[in-house]
Amino acid sequence: MDRQRLKTLLMGGSLLAAAFALKWWYRTATVDDLELLLGPVAHLVALLGNTAFVEVAGEGYFFPDLNMVIDRSCSGTNFLVIATATFAFLVLKSTNGGCLRPMLALLMLPAAYTLTVLTNTGRILSMVALQRLGHTPSALLHEALGAAVFLIALILATLLLDRSIHRTIPSHASFP
Repeated sequence: MDRQRLKTLLMGGSLLAAAFALKWWYRTATVDDLELLLGPVAHLVALLGNTAFVEVAGEGYFFPDLNMVIDRSCSGTNFLVIATATFAFLVLKSTNGGCLRPMLALLMLPAAYTLTVLTNTGRILSMVALQRLGHTPSALLHEALGAAVFLIALILATLLLDRSIHRTIPSHASFP
């Protein structure tokens, strides 16, 4: 086995171990522990939804005029883990990038974080829009809509990343 392949396998194994560790940590994480995900989402929902929130210690972010709480279950941690692993594995399996692939795979964490915050904000604003239209989805529909939004975002982002990784110049192209 060549050295480059060994590095890639080690990086992939490390990434998988980190994903499991994060999932294990999330089992007992509190709202305060999840501030890095919940805070930006609450601020974006308030800004884009033209509403205000109150931070309730140990509970999350309460939006009085919406009668809604963004709490631990709304953090998007599962999506962050899945998106980071998906993006990093796409980079690692690519033949482009050479010895920079492990470093590029690490850069997928900030990309996945940004996607998580934006997608989670969109998901919550979708629920707010439904609520403002007079439709309060049941718990099952709430979960299904959230899963659909996250799945669509992950598919689109993955296709975009895969396309950008495998972009090649056509053989008939010529440069002056």
